[in-house]
Amino acid sequence: MRGLMYMKKVDDTQKSILIGVGVAFLVGIATFLFSTETAQTKTKATVNRHKAKHYVKDKFNNSSSAKSLVDKLSDDEVNKLLGTVDKVSDLEGKLSDMTSDFKDYMQDKSKDAKKAVKKARK
Repeated sequence: MRGLMYMKKVDDTQKSILIGVGVAFLVGIATFLFSTETAQTKTKATVNRHKAKHYVKDKFNNSSSAKSLVDKLSDDEVNKLLGTVDKVSDLEGKLSDMTSDFKDYMQDKSKDAKKAVKKARK
C-alpha cells in the first residue's frame, strides 16, 4: 500500500514539473515572438546607422560634423539616405558598364575603319 501512495506522489510531482516546464516554454516562445520584431527593428536601425556613418566618413574625409549629422537623422531618414546611396551606386555601375561598352564599340569601329582605309588604298 505504501508503494502505491509513493508511486502516485511521484506521478503527481512529474505532472507538476511537466506542466511547469510546458508553461515556461510557452511563455518563452510568446516572449520571443513578440520581442523578436522589436529587436530586429532596433538591430536593423543600428546597423543602418553604422553603414550611414561609414559612408559619410568615406565620402566626407572623416568629417566629425558630417558624422554627427547622421546621429541627428531619424531611422527613416537614415533608411532613405542608404536607399539613395544604393540607387546612386547602381547608376554608377551601369554608367561604368555603358562607358566600357561604348569604348569597346568605338575601338572596334576604329579598327574596322582602318581596315577599310587600307583596302581602299590598295
